[in-house]
Amino acid sequence: MYDRGNRTKKTTKQQIVEFRQEINQMSLIDVVSESLIARIIAGFPIASICVFRCVCKLFLKLISEKFFTKFYTEMSPYTTIVFNNNFGIHLVEIAKGYCRSYKSIIPIRNAKIVGSCKGLICFLRLYGGVAYFPCLQPILYICNPILGQYTILPKPNNKYGSKRQIKEVYGFGFSSSTDHYKILRISTLIHPMHPIYKKRSEAEVLIVGINTWKSIGYLPYPSNQESLDVIVKGAFHWLFYNEMEDFTSLYAFKIEEERDYQIPFPSGIGKGKVNMSIGVLNNCLCLFDNSGLTHFGIWSMQKYEVGESWALNCILTTSIPAGLDTSSLHLVAVLKDDGILVKLRNGNFYIYDQKKKNFTRLVIDNVELWADFNCHAVHSSNFYPLDLISTGCLIDHKW
Repeated sequence: MYDRGNRTKKTTKQQIVEFRQEINQMSLIDVVSESLIARIIAGFPIASICVFRCVCKLFLKLISEKFFTKFYTEMSPYTTIVFNNNFGIHLVEIAKGYCRSYKSIIPIRNAKIVGSCKGLICFLRLYGGVAYFPCLQPILYICNPILGQYTILPKPNNKYGSKRQIKEVYGFGFSSSTDHYKILRISTLIHPMHPIYKKRSEAEVLIVGINTWKSIGYLPYPSNQESLDVIVKGAFHWLFYNEMEDFTSLYAFKIEEERDYQIPFPSGIGKGKVNMSIGVLNNCLCLFDNSGLTHFGIWSMQKYEVGESWALNCILTTSIPAGLDTSSLHLVAVLKDDGILVKLRNGNFYIYDQKKKNFTRLVIDNVELWADFNCHAVHSSNFYPLDLISTGCLIDHKW
């Protein structure tokens, strides 16, 4: 006989377990159907995906899975650029004939973008610089602008003393073997007390989650780069000019193994100070040469670390609209439709059509972005939350 007196009140844990079982029973979507739905949603713009998250718990659960972000990265027709200025963080989705901007209300403003990696963005903000404290102190943030998650990272070590002026550069990457984000910092004195320290720079690595800066010794300080944002084959890349030898080298630092090495230049390049910038196009390491009078050169390394695999692609200056300063051209990204997004020094953006060989100005309809451009980076959106980051803000969409 059933005894009502023996019935006990369900614990909160039991209620949660039963609720999850109920959700699973409600969603009798097999693996194939779930995958199909995820692929369909992944092709929509960010604003639409965020709306889908609010439709029901099933869609929220689906979009919050890691495999959905993987589908989005592979299938989305849009390229996303993140901006930061005194108005905050903005995301701009770009495709052929399409441009839409969103604003995140994460309270990070006037900060440099160190880099974007696997859905997270690392920002650097400097404060200080008064008479008795001339060394600007860095604050590092990492955030997910889609989900509104952000946190402040530990301050790096200051080996030079609080009254010594230094310059520093950062890189933000990911180690696939440990599933940890890493930050590389290279710093050097601006006004060393002795010439022997003039080009001496120190490097440190921070593993996000462990949150302890580890010294890794000497790494050459990059020439004309504000961040180590060029990542190819799991390594940071930068140019280093050696004044003593009058020679430029292309350095790389493997994020997972924490080792540095050099990449061979195209034949005939490297002697003297190389007037080039580096980047990534179609997942290949590239050198951008805008010193030519008749063309804008793009060197692309077809096979990584193989010097003979460098291939030159030229954009003829005759295709560049009149009035544009070719020396200020900077290639930002290759769009999903094979267009090339180009930025000028004055902040204007153009899309270069590789088939038609012409430029079209990209108009971003956002007053806050045009009011004060600060910095930008190509961003791959991430829709699943990470435990290491504290939540606190939500994304604010401009519909």
